[in-house]
Amino acid sequence: MLLAVAAKAVARSSWWDEWGKVLPGWLAFLWVVGTAVRKVWLRQKKKAIGPDDDAVREALATARSLFNDIVAKRGCITTWFKDEARRETGQRLVDLAARRDDEELKTALTNVAESWDDCAANAPPPRVRVSVAGRPESEASRRQRLADQDIRRRQVESAQEGVHSVEVALTRLNKLERHIFGRS
Repeated sequence: MLLAVAAKAVARSSWWDEWGKVLPGWLAFLWVVGTAVRKVWLRQKKKAIGPDDDAVREALATARSLFNDIVAKRGCITTWFKDEARRETGQRLVDLAARRDDEELKTALTNVAESWDDCAANAPPPRVRVSVAGRPESEASRRQRLADQDIRRRQVESAQEGVHSVEVALTRLNKLERHIFGRS
C-alpha cells in the first residue's frame, strides 16, 4: 500500500516531467553567475598589471637597450649615466613597480631598477691618461687602470643581470596580458 501511494505521488508531480520548464532558468542563472565571476577575475588581472602597461613595456625596452649598450661598450663612465635620457631610468622603474599589484612583476621591476643602480654605482670616473712614448707606466697609473678594469667588469656583470631581470619582467607582463586579452 505504501508503494502504491509513493507511485501515485511520483506520477502526479515528477520532476523529470518539468525539466524542460526549469532548465532555461537554471542555464540563464549559471550564465549570469559565470559572467560575473569572469568579470571579477579580469578586474583582478587588470589591477595586477596596473595602469599604463604600455609605459612599463616601454621602460623595460629602454632599460634593456641601455644594459646592452653597457655590455657592448664593456662598461661606461659616470658622465654617460648623467645624460638626461639615462638619469631617471632607475627611478622611473621604481615608480612603475610601486603602481603594480602583481608581486612577481613588482619584484622583477625592482630587480631591474637595482641592476641599473648597480651599473651607475660601478661606473668609473672619467680619467685622462697621459702616456709618453718610451717611458714606462707609473705604478700609481697602473694600479688605477687595473682598478678601473675591475670596476668595469662588475658594471658589465650588473648589466647582464639587468638584461636577465628585464626578460623576467617582460615574460611576466606578457603572461598577465595574455590572461586579460587572450593570445597575441
